[in-house]
Amino acid sequence: MIFLLFFGFAIITTSMASPVSQPLPTAIIDSGAIVGTTTFLPSSTAIVRQYLGVPFGAPPVRFSPPEPVASWSTVYNATQWGPACIQQIGQSGKELFGMLDLPPPANGEGEDCLNLNIFTPGSASAGSKAVLVWFYGGSYMNGATSVNVYDGTSFAANQDVVVVTVNYRTNFFGFPGGDVPATKRNLGFLDQRLALDWVQRNIAGLGGDPSKVTIFGESAGGGSVDALITAPPDPVPFRAAIMQSGQSSISMPLDGGSEKYIESWKKLAAFANCPLDNALECLRKAPALELKHFAENASLSFGPVPDGGVTWSTTPRLDRLHSSAGNSSIARVPILIGNNADEPKPYIRGVNDTRAYLETLGLGEYAEMILQVYPLGEPGTHTENDRLSLIGTDLFMHCPAKVFAEDSAKAGIPSYRYLFNASFPNNEGFPGSGAFHAAEIAFVFGTYPQENATQFEHEVSQAMQKAWADFAKDPSQGPGWDEGPMVGVFGDGVKAGISDEGKKALTAVDPAAMDRRCELYKPLYDQLVLSGSS
Repeated sequence: MIFLLFFGFAIITTSMASPVSQPLPTAIIDSGAIVGTTTFLPSSTAIVRQYLGVPFGAPPVRFSPPEPVASWSTVYNATQWGPACIQQIGQSGKELFGMLDLPPPANGEGEDCLNLNIFTPGSASAGSKAVLVWFYGGSYMNGATSVNVYDGTSFAANQDVVVVTVNYRTNFFGFPGGDVPATKRNLGFLDQRLALDWVQRNIAGLGGDPSKVTIFGESAGGGSVDALITAPPDPVPFRAAIMQSGQSSISMPLDGGSEKYIESWKKLAAFANCPLDNALECLRKAPALELKHFAENASLSFGPVPDGGVTWSTTPRLDRLHSSAGNSSIARVPILIGNNADEPKPYIRGVNDTRAYLETLGLGEYAEMILQVYPLGEPGTHTENDRLSLIGTDLFMHCPAKVFAEDSAKAGIPSYRYLFNASFPNNEGFPGSGAFHAAEIAFVFGTYPQENATQFEHEVSQAMQKAWADFAKDPSQGPGWDEGPMVGVFGDGVKAGISDEGKKALTAVDPAAMDRRCELYKPLYDQLVLSGSS
């Protein structure tokens, strides 16, 4: 299903940072001293200090909430990526990763994975810079900060901000589907909150201002950001939020949700010969990689579940709509939300029967209505595959982002929307992939391949970096265009192999044309989420 696959992956990129022959940078955090590296980009004169693989949590006890890391007495070597958390990538995911030539985590994977990376401009003095904290996507099943696409060097160098990227547990290690007390079940979200607490305690000594933190994430990372907004820590450890192709307030529950996660937990226990009445303790002792391989081969699913509002609101959209300046259960922070123009392209490659595919989504009468309002032959829908891509983008990403922004604006929360609509020959997943899911990440981080990059490609990346950074530096002024209904469009619809002459890197447009079909889906969203069933 599109929804299941949409929370997924990062495109391959090229690392551009080069080491600098300078004394290694050191810093003091509450756990002790750390030493990093100094790098620069050929395209920038700015120096960036990197601190990689810094522990923010102790080695976690399996299926238990994270604990702060203990102090160390010697200088901690923060010059290499830390291990990723254990990944769960099923067969379809492996095929997709292979098709897109996606690399594995740079320094392996394991359960001792609660580490983060800090990228600080060389000019930063203590507590001086705005901070952006990144949470990766991956369907809540996989993800790692050590893949090149999330390297924060370019972002920090070009925009004079501090970038922090955070590892958190996923799959059954991060979101176990049973036995764990409900309030402690969303361990991956608890990891993220511990990391934000670490940022509040330590970022000033690394050049960041703890009062100027913006959280941002893509896909499941965007869902994580929304979870932090709608079930926020107290006090709220951020002042603005950016959601890229993902949120959790208006999500189509096509994966079976909590019930499917419980069934997956039972299957995992059965595989390990663990009795259900003692599955938790039994699974804690089972070999981690054996559990991982079984979960992958059996296509088990795990994800966030209701936990009494500790990390996950069961009525996030209602909570947002009912929020006011004087009475709010959510974090009333300015938001920037958006999506890409061709979100599902990698997942529907070769699919040319729109009707049959829609029937697999269980949309009932909506399937026929959808077909009627997406006729073949309109601009952008020359083939059945184009048609299905547009439907998937609207239904699962674009229109939910529109409704999300409108709900926020109704509650008096500053809200901004964007659309990424560009593809280039050196950044395509495959010919014709367009602005597919996750394609924008490399432009935000500035990690797209430099080889054969066009001038316009550089301009699009610079425009996205500047918009994100401007929003983080002063959320009250926005990312560079007005609040809704205007939408900031990046890339102007440029296609790989087509001339970009006359194209603009950023244009603020009235979204009436791009939003015209969203009214079709609004009753569906209302039925699903205003009742609290999401």
